[in-house]
Amino acid sequence: MHLEDQIVLLTNPQEFTRLCNCIFYCIYNDDYQIIDGTRSDEGNDGYVSTEKRILAIYCPIKPEKKTDKNYLAKIASDIKKAATLRDTGKYKVERWTFVTPRKLSSSLVAEMYKLGSDLGLTVNHIESTYLANELYKNMQLLEAFPQLHVAQIEKKLEEIFQHVKQGQSQEENIPRNPAGSPYIEVKDADSKDNKRVLELRLNVPSDTTKKDLRTLYYKAKDNAVQLNALIGLIDLFDPLEDPPSEMIELCKFGIKIAESMNSSRFKAYFIAQKAYFVSCDFTNTDMKMFFDIRASNLVGIPFVTEPQRQETLGRLRHLQEEYNSLFDEALSLLVKSNDAEMMGGVLIIIGNAAGQRALIYRQLGITERYKYEKTLSKNSLLLAKNIYVKIGDEEGIALSLHNLANQLRFFDEKDEALALVEESKEVARKLGNKIFLQKAIWLEETINTGKIPDYIHGEKRKPSV
Repeated sequence: MHLEDQIVLLTNPQEFTRLCNCIFYCIYNDDYQIIDGTRSDEGNDGYVSTEKRILAIYCPIKPEKKTDKNYLAKIASDIKKAATLRDTGKYKVERWTFVTPRKLSSSLVAEMYKLGSDLGLTVNHIESTYLANELYKNMQLLEAFPQLHVAQIEKKLEEIFQHVKQGQSQEENIPRNPAGSPYIEVKDADSKDNKRVLELRLNVPSDTTKKDLRTLYYKAKDNAVQLNALIGLIDLFDPLEDPPSEMIELCKFGIKIAESMNSSRFKAYFIAQKAYFVSCDFTNTDMKMFFDIRASNLVGIPFVTEPQRQETLGRLRHLQEEYNSLFDEALSLLVKSNDAEMMGGVLIIIGNAAGQRALIYRQLGITERYKYEKTLSKNSLLLAKNIYVKIGDEEGIALSLHNLANQLRFFDEKDEALALVEESKEVARKLGNKIFLQKAIWLEETINTGKIPDYIHGEKRKPSV
């Protein structure tokens, strides 16, 4: 159930008031005055001094039995009380806000506006949509409200390592190509199609690699060859060329094939990759809305209407819940099968997705969410490294460190990132892994110079190994 729907179902007035007070204090800080609701509040459940705003927080014990008439009586009573507080000089009141778990009917809102206008007050209504949006911006608040559940991966991470046993998983170890991505064994390892897929994945990509992999994916008769081609296409994901929606569809098909093969590890892998691309969709949507709103403020012309903004906020909530749920599902599958090696791979995907979101929140100036995603990114990648250490997977360790270094460069930890890259380069040389070594060298150059190729205009990195 989505967070907005959970708020709608609240029927405890004290808990709803506590939730609202936590949210409004987070928004307004010391400008928000919490009122003791156990005494006579004179219709004032919270006061925002900078806006001269009184809040009337109302949570019916049995909302399904409340009619518009009941709500209107409450609204009329509390608006009059707000006007009295203003007229007697107790509070400076220019605005009045009605806060409920549920939405109100259009006719009721119109009546509310008329009552406010008659008394010289600017009025509005806030409900579950607004409250859910603010909770998503301040996820730390949810710890105080256990009855409101949102899948939070960092809590899952705390449990993961305890479930990783000393032995290997029940399935065979996962072969990895030199780029660090898994591939699935095929019955006829020497089949022409499979050999071609692996050849494409083992070499530095050319301008036709993706096209060739797609062709093999379409024509392959062996499910394992199809999966190998799909993983190759995912490895070559380019945000400038590949819409997240198309990548999500590839992952969905990968999940179906993995299910038909009874492979929990590859099902988990494709679920995690799907979550990553849902997260990409989330950040793209968030950034677009941010720039649309900023452009509107700069030129004074609305590029986005209020209904459009609300629709986008709703989509963002659903995307966030979806990628959290998918990551949780992938980890649960791997815990159940005790598949430590693939679990490390999924944790790397989680860490990279969180790092990407952290970067966006930093650009948007949403400090608390930036801190949250930054911590999640680091913890996921470190846990992946620790799992690989425990099972003695040297390449997995280096892969984890490489990805952590890539995130640390965005977290103002340049020296630490360079040290990790140096270690991953040593492992790549030791294992003779040229593709991984090349990636490490490119990352090192980026960290040192701060320069990246102008991918938009077709600029590419030149191989040096």
